[in-house]
Amino acid sequence: MDKDETLAFIDRQIELEMNIIKIVEENVAKLGNAFVKDLLLGVSTDSKKHAALLRSLRKAVEGPTPFISTGERDKIAKGIEAHIKMEEEAVKTYGQLAEKSDSEQVKTIAMMIREDEIRHHALLKELHKTIVEPETLTEDMIWDAMWKDTPWKGSPGG
Repeated sequence: MDKDETLAFIDRQIELEMNIIKIVEENVAKLGNAFVKDLLLGVSTDSKKHAALLRSLRKAVEGPTPFISTGERDKIAKGIEAHIKMEEEAVKTYGQLAEKSDSEQVKTIAMMIREDEIRHHALLKELHKTIVEPETLTEDMIWDAMWKDTPWKGSPGG
């Protein structure tokens, strides 16, 4: 699939996700059962996330993504590391809730949330490994790009 086909595909998927959101919102507007309503709104929320990710993907396909600075990288890395630990804890606690509960409703929801937390945990680890580290633009990289091939190395006449 070439770039134009990929962009067209992404656009169709964004439209599909937006239609899902619209249908769910129309269906739950007058729904009295909070449990069913919240489950459907959860699907809608996932569709909003999908649309946002597709918009970001579209930008990445259109052209290069901007580098992040070392300061931004450090701040993001600390936040991601803390988030990874919280996700680990959430996986454990939702598993415990599902295991100990007598209610099938509680077990079902706890396991659904636990599965989300497992995916979040894996995504955050991958994000840290593949995006935060390689996308960092260091001062050394900037200086290297500016002066690497110049015969004067930053001083007048050599």
